[in-house]
Amino acid sequence: MNEKTHPGTPSNDRAPALMLMRVLQGTLIGGGAILPGVSGGVLAVVFGIYRPMMELLSHPVRALKKNLWLFIPMLLGVALGFVGFAKLMALLFAEDSPYPVSLFVGLIFGTVPMLMKTARSQGRHPKDRTALLVTFVGLLAFLIFISSVSSLTIGLNVFWSLISGVIWGFSLVVPGLSSSSILIFMGLYRQIMDAVGRLDFSVIVPLLAGIGLVAVLFAKLVDRLYEKHFSLASHAIVGLVLASTLMIIPRSYASLVQALLCLLLAAAGFVAAWYLSVWGEKVKPSGQ
Repeated sequence: MNEKTHPGTPSNDRAPALMLMRVLQGTLIGGGAILPGVSGGVLAVVFGIYRPMMELLSHPVRALKKNLWLFIPMLLGVALGFVGFAKLMALLFAEDSPYPVSLFVGLIFGTVPMLMKTARSQGRHPKDRTALLVTFVGLLAFLIFISSVSSLTIGLNVFWSLISGVIWGFSLVVPGLSSSSILIFMGLYRQIMDAVGRLDFSVIVPLLAGIGLVAVLFAKLVDRLYEKHFSLASHAIVGLVLASTLMIIPRSYASLVQALLCLLLAAAGFVAAWYLSVWGEKVKPSGQ
């Protein structure tokens, strides 16, 4: 007897692999939100989770009915990645290590072909290339401007935790926008990493409130844009991904050995992204 299931419900034979994949993807998204220069929104796009995530924020009841088994493991992974990477970055950031950034550069570049395939999956528009070029140049110019601004020093409190959450929220809703670089220049990044790593809820609560505020306000706009102009919006995001990835490539190394290690990590990230994309296509349930 055939039972009626929701489109997002995994079949019994694929459920364990799919759940594991979603937890892993959520962990990388949470980690990407923490890692300087990397956008969690970009990784959500990379893993095919971005549109369901926007739907959850704009139409929560409908989204939960449709993709409950997507959101449970994904949100668990995001929480694990956010807290886990916060502890890691609190240790590594003082040394300005290029290793984790190099790994994520390879991971993102390795998924660009899949992004282009997705962008063209519902047909093409004459202005697709223009959209890609405009977002690429626009974000690149913005990030170059941000990188030229001198660092500020601000003490972390409830108000600045909320402001930091607002900044982080934009990087969630707008793939390619890295909030970490802005927080670094404000002198708040290391303080937030320390607070999140030790589970200081006086910082975490207003931080999450700021993220949620921006996400809810902009989610419907982004979701509507996808529904009406999928090809243009998808190509525009590819431009954001390319610009943000180009800007985070480490440009200075302590030695030739360090440069070679970074290259190997980038290659490992590229290969991992390819295998993850193949795996995702195999275990992805129909209807997604």
